[in-house]
Amino acid sequence: MPYGLVHFVRPAAQVDEYLAEVAPYGLGQLVFAMPRFKKLGVLKVPKHNGEMLVRWSQRAAAYDAEHGSSMSLTAVYPGKVATKKNGLNLDDATTRANMLAGIEATVGLGLSGVQLDLEPYPTSPGFVTLLEEIDAMFARVGFHGRLSVAAPATISRWPPAYLHRVSELVTQLDPLYYDSEYSTVAAYQAWMRESLTYYSANASPACRIVPILPSYSANRWHDPAVENIETATGAVADALGAGARVNGAGIWWGYGFLLEEEGAYDASADRAT
Repeated sequence: MPYGLVHFVRPAAQVDEYLAEVAPYGLGQLVFAMPRFKKLGVLKVPKHNGEMLVRWSQRAAAYDAEHGSSMSLTAVYPGKVATKKNGLNLDDATTRANMLAGIEATVGLGLSGVQLDLEPYPTSPGFVTLLEEIDAMFARVGFHGRLSVAAPATISRWPPAYLHRVSELVTQLDPLYYDSEYSTVAAYQAWMRESLTYYSANASPACRIVPILPSYSANRWHDPAVENIETATGAVADALGAGARVNGAGIWWGYGFLLEEEGAYDASADRAT
């Protein structure tokens, strides 16, 4: 969902309008981005963000009760992983403790899911330890919602053993199938099929695989004539037909798909698909 829908205070009536717009697409997880983790893992969620998470949760529950739908809130916690000196050092216990404290402070605001979006995709033992610590914290506070992670679509990033261990510690893997830099539909779809086959073979059977599909305007990595909902769902269908396991799909991102980036992108074809 667009960041402004949780970053700025909006009345309940306006939240209800957005819920009515989203509901016909069958979107079960409404995903809202939190502020980024700072270098040492500190996360400060402004008061108005917390207020809006509670409001979205309450209004979604009311909408579900009235219309028989099923919508829940997932908060995404983004962060830049250290490559040299800058970014999060996930192998540092203090950094992980700060990240854990920030997540714990928000899980009671009506969330049904927590997602980590840490990029470049972490490959160190510290990431696995962080997931273990989050699971332990969830058990301690009695949080039973989903834990998901943004995951690399490129199969070389997470070797089979690493992918499998990560998948044992989360409820859901969300490989991101956009910004691929492919210039043809055939190449893009082949990349998706190969990746979904890899995830199906190496992820824990108990872990959901939910590919994230593209709907947004062009940039230097993304050609919307190649990467779009139609071509991506075609690749998902082919992968399923070949035996891959897919448990849902997500859309990046609501500002393009729902609001058309205020005229910068025509998402009508994506919505129709």
